[in-house]
Amino acid sequence: MDILVVHIGAGLHNPASTHRYKTLISTALSQRSILESSRVIESSPLTNTGYGSSLNMLGRVECDASFIRGEEIGAVVGMPTRHPILEAFRVFEHLRGVYASEPDLTPPVMLSYPSLKDVIPGVCGYDDAELISPKSQKVFDMHKDRVFQSKEIQLRLLPRGISDTVGLIHIQDETTTLATSSGGNAFKLPGRIGCAGMLGAGIAFKESGDVKVSCMCSGNGEQIIRCALARTVVDRVGDVPEEMYRESIDGILSGLLPDVLYVGFIVVIQRGRRVLLLYGHTTESFHFGFRYLDKSKVVLSYAEQEGKLTFGEYVLSS
Repeated sequence: MDILVVHIGAGLHNPASTHRYKTLISTALSQRSILESSRVIESSPLTNTGYGSSLNMLGRVECDASFIRGEEIGAVVGMPTRHPILEAFRVFEHLRGVYASEPDLTPPVMLSYPSLKDVIPGVCGYDDAELISPKSQKVFDMHKDRVFQSKEIQLRLLPRGISDTVGLIHIQDETTTLATSSGGNAFKLPGRIGCAGMLGAGIAFKESGDVKVSCMCSGNGEQIIRCALARTVVDRVGDVPEEMYRESIDGILSGLLPDVLYVGFIVVIQRGRRVLLLYGHTTESFHFGFRYLDKSKVVLSYAEQEGKLTFGEYVLSS
């Protein structure tokens, strides 16, 4: 079995860039590994991660990333790097070698990247010029005076757009790998950690008997973290009958927080050889794609009703 799923964030996508979104997702799906696919996504100025990330209040790039691969998990936050997912895997690969020789020590699960500079070889930030796209710089320059026009920071004046994570799921034979990264909100506080840096929020995986459930989420990072959305979904949908998926997930989303969740999600459910992909969003749009064997499909989903759940599903393998 070889299934790859990629999403490029939930939020408000620019309709004028539709062709570019399709090309980006198709190119990512044509790669043979999750790392190669993540490199494509994170290198694009269309996504809010790596190159082209939203800038924080100081006009700098800080990315978060996390991954799940079998029994291996890890998260790294505060990365000024072009390929956050690749760097997160590299950091934890190095640490596995270090901790393998120290069986009495428990390896870390979550790390602050700036603190690793003198500990792990190769940890260094890119120059801002290598990470900041013309679009991100333009947005920052256009709105910084409005945001900082008084003693109080006017975050309500910021434009809405794609504000959060990208994500990938790769199912290869018996191994499921998930990864996610994000540049976070525009004008975020330096040091702010989003859902891409919190395992169980942006991504989660659960295996019970012959059922495997993977979930990745995007959207309002603070909401996603507060309700550990990805973990909540994988814990609840595994035993739900197929005809009840929409009702079940709609109930989950509506009962977690008093405010309406601004999120998008993808859930992949494996029962033996049968694999279903569920997707949904309350955001204006959610763009993703999937590949099974040599067949790929790109889905540019738009809200059917503002603030309500738009939901769909695909049978990837039966």
